[in-house]
Amino acid sequence: MYRPKLVQVVVVLLLLAVLSTAALIHFIWERAASRSIEQIVSSLDAQTTGSVRSDLSSTLALVSSTAEIVRSIFFQGAIKADDEVKREFLFLSLLREQPAIAWIGYGFPDGSFFGSHATPDGLIEMVEIGAAAPGTSRPLRRDLYKPIPGDIFFQQRIKAESAYVALGAPWYRRGSESRHPTWTVSNILPNGFEPSIVLSKRVETFGEFAGVVMVAVSLRRLSQALQTLSTAPGSKAFVLDEQGRVLATSKSSDGVMAARLADFPGSDAVAAAAAEALADHDGEAFRVVTDSAALGPVFVSSSPLPFENWRLVTATPRSVFASGIDENIRRVAIAVLAIAGFAGATAIVFAKLLFARPLVRLAAQLRSVERFSLESVRHRPTFLAELNAFSQALQRMSIGLSAFARYMPLDVVRPLIEGSIEPKPGGELGDITVMFADLPGFTELTERLGPGVEPHLTRFLTIAVAAIHAEGGTVDKFIGDAVMGIWNAPGRQVDHAVRACRAAVAIRAAMHGEPPVSTGNNTVRVRIGINSGTALIGNFGSAERLSYTAIGDTVNLASRLVGVAKERGVEIVLSDTTVQALAANLPTRPLGPVRVRGKTAPVAVHTVDLLDVVSSGESDGNGDDDGGDARLHAAQAFRR
Repeated sequence: MYRPKLVQVVVVLLLLAVLSTAALIHFIWERAASRSIEQIVSSLDAQTTGSVRSDLSSTLALVSSTAEIVRSIFFQGAIKADDEVKREFLFLSLLREQPAIAWIGYGFPDGSFFGSHATPDGLIEMVEIGAAAPGTSRPLRRDLYKPIPGDIFFQQRIKAESAYVALGAPWYRRGSESRHPTWTVSNILPNGFEPSIVLSKRVETFGEFAGVVMVAVSLRRLSQALQTLSTAPGSKAFVLDEQGRVLATSKSSDGVMAARLADFPGSDAVAAAAAEALADHDGEAFRVVTDSAALGPVFVSSSPLPFENWRLVTATPRSVFASGIDENIRRVAIAVLAIAGFAGATAIVFAKLLFARPLVRLAAQLRSVERFSLESVRHRPTFLAELNAFSQALQRMSIGLSAFARYMPLDVVRPLIEGSIEPKPGGELGDITVMFADLPGFTELTERLGPGVEPHLTRFLTIAVAAIHAEGGTVDKFIGDAVMGIWNAPGRQVDHAVRACRAAVAIRAAMHGEPPVSTGNNTVRVRIGINSGTALIGNFGSAERLSYTAIGDTVNLASRLVGVAKERGVEIVLSDTTVQALAANLPTRPLGPVRVRGKTAPVAVHTVDLLDVVSSGESDGNGDDDGGDARLHAAQAFRR
């Protein structure tokens, strides 16, 4: 069956795309123009709404967190509300670091007020309004500061009188009456007329009402945020409250922002179109086209904002985008035809260089992974980021698979990778030799050293693992301070009992070459139990997680021979079945029969006394030739 090459497919697809575009462009240009304009307007509306929502949400979150900081500090008593110095430092610091906030204040139950205010000219003023008898003016103190890099500079103190009473302010009344944060739109603040949104929170100390924290954001800042939006020239954006009042606008009319859209000057055709659309869709989210005598069709949209039923209204004249679109469409059609030939020629070259050749190399490396020939997998840099990342991921995968081989022998890993065996629970009976090696005195050492015991355990396990691998064994698992090794699985080894004994002697010799882990274990440096017999070998566990191991009485007896070694005061204990599998001239000594838990009849056991050994230099069963690992202090093992 014929299969096209990637280069051919890329070239054909590119030419079809270019030529079909050129053929259809004149037929659909009118519809495309209209849809393009609608999509542009829709996109701009979405961007504008998203920007306003994001700015409003972040500002409101900032206001809420700032108010909670002040409330928590006063509630916890970290700073008392009547502590003038600390209170002033707190408010000044918070306001200076939060440029979006215009006011941070605190209203006392007696009607007095203290606050920090960011003025429009960049200064910060500390305003304090004292208490007074009803009907009399309240004393006013204003300290002006000028922020400088890393500090603030005191400029002036003004003392006067103020008619502002915090008790009568909407934010104070709503905050004192509610145990939850409340929002208000206030036009009058302690410095006079300043339309703002204010968050107020009730403060209690020891269960008693102590005042109200207020944090305000000037609506002037909201207008400034609208003015920074990337709106189309000639379009406008308005923020309206639930009653339809204009709170902010991206562009004022002759420097004037009317209270309602219908109140804008008649010369403002954009505002008039928006007002007309709102009159027909009051309180709804919509996008409509309104005909304006001065501007023609005007796209008007209304979207809800995440605060107090506010909404954002945008008005964009269609003429902003329609001019020049037709001419550009014709130019695009000509350009498409002109570049069709050039695109077809260059596509062949670039497809080969950028796609075909790197993919061929990656396919070859994937085949190497399939064969588990991981040493040939290398990162081949490519120009395209995706293919380059693919090559890097392939190299990392090969490294991960190499690390995987440290946990399981390659004889187990390769069939899993190749898919020739299914990774599911199951096993088969086979003859193996099992060894358990244990570090004496580890429990006492752990109680004495705590986390400091880790270097001793690592040293022992490193010696044991190297010895097992040097004799072609498989490290089955670590059990606390013990290690379990098996031979004759998964690969077949005729002399598996001899290999296990050589590994045991090598571990013992290496441990005697190391400093004792404790003074009480100077003579006995390791306890090892070895048994040979039939066991069930395979993958055991659950459907989600498996472990390659051996189970059965043969394994249990090998584990319990470690305890026999402790009882008999020796370091290596071999079962009778293991000794029978050894050559007659191997240096073992019988210890006699012993009672082993789980066995009804006594078990004959032996030990190894002689250390007349040489390095084996055998394969470790994982596909690596150890060659006499120098870490084992001459890698001692039985002479053959």
